[in-house]
This record gives sequence, structure tokens and C-alpha cells, in this order.
Amino acid sequence: MRLLSWGINESLINDLEEKDLYICDVAEDESDALYHAEVRYYNAILIRTESLIVCKRFLKTINAKTCAFIVLTKNQDKAFELELLKEGAISVIHEPVSNELVFAKLQSVHRENFVQRFNFKDYFIIDKEKKQVVDLYDNKINIKGKSFEILSYLLKNRHLPVISKDEIIGVLWDEPEMVSNNIVEVNINLIRNEIRKNFDLDLVSTIRNRGYKIINHSNK
Repeated sequence: MRLLSWGINESLINDLEEKDLYICDVAEDESDALYHAEVRYYNAILIRTESLIVCKRFLKTINAKTCAFIVLTKNQDKAFELELLKEGAISVIHEPVSNELVFAKLQSVHRENFVQRFNFKDYFIIDKEKKQVVDLYDNKINIKGKSFEILSYLLKNRHLPVISKDEIIGVLWDEPEMVSNNIVEVNINLIRNEIRKNFDLDLVSTIRNRGYKIINHSNK
């Protein structure tokens, strides 16, 4: 997952990166932050500001349904908070605030991103700490590297109608502008083949000209 920050405590950002929770882009100023918000996919944007106008600029740039917009502010005006929430912000956190509180807010939004082991409907387990997929008997499945990251991302966002190749590249690669869409297709095919071979399961559906979606297996 990918997070954009501006004006946020460096220790918090370092903690998120060290725990491998997000690829974090740190903006130098408002202009830099808005530019990044326009050209890259983000799962979360975390900024510190007292300006309603600035916040609205971000909210007009992003898709608030897929990007959690969180504001840290010294602005105690209730109208400021209500307006931001109406415009699509997920949370307005009033300062002073601890890193632990901000961390907890991100965890509440992207809960499965903070879980070390995730069991997918009694088929297999995503082990984030070891970065591998195992069956229920702890046998390793040959899905690793970017294939592991793509599978994890699709599963974490399985509630979405579709996830595009551009989004996958945008949130999982350090320098997405340097990556071709073909690399996603290669990894998706590897994921499909390994899941079919080990579990006789069709897991990833292609939505033509749009991207991919995890198939709902309601029997599990």
C-alpha cells in the first residue's frame, strides 16, 4: 500500500516504513503534495494543515472512496471538521496528538494491512512477516516477491468492484512510472497457476479493459 504525507512527524513515517505497512512518499510542500496526489495512486493521504481551502484541493484531486484522507490540525472550529467530513475526509484529528493515535487511525482504516497472518476462507494463509503463502498445513506455495504483494493487495481490497493494473503498479512499486503494465499480467498469471495447482481454485477474475477482482467463493 502507498501513503502520501505532508507536514507529518518523521518518526511516524519511519515507523510505518520500517514495519513495511506502506510505501511512504513525503512531500516537501503543498505544491509537491498536490502534484503527487494527482500523478500517483494512494491508499492514504496524511497531512497537517489549518486550511479548509487546502484540504478541499486535495479532496477534489483524489477519489475519497478509495483513498483515506486524514487531516491533523490545530483548527478547533467545528465547522471546519464537519465540512471536511462532508467533502470526503475519513478523519480530522485535533492536535496535540500522539503518533500512537495516528497509527491507530490508519490501522482502523486499513485493518488487514496491519495483520501479520491472514487466513483466506480456509484455503490458504498470507504470512506477511515471512512474505509467503502457505496452505493450512504450513506448506509453502510458490508465490513470492511481487506476486505475493499483488495477491495480498487484491485480497485486502476484495470489496472493491475492480482494481486496475495502474493502481497495482502505483501502490506496490517504489518508482511506478518506470514499470510496464505487462509485469502485472505476468504476476497475475503466476498467481492463478499456483492457486489452481494447489487448491483447484479460480481466484482472480479479469474485468475486461478495467483490471482484476477476487472471485467471491461464498461456499467458504
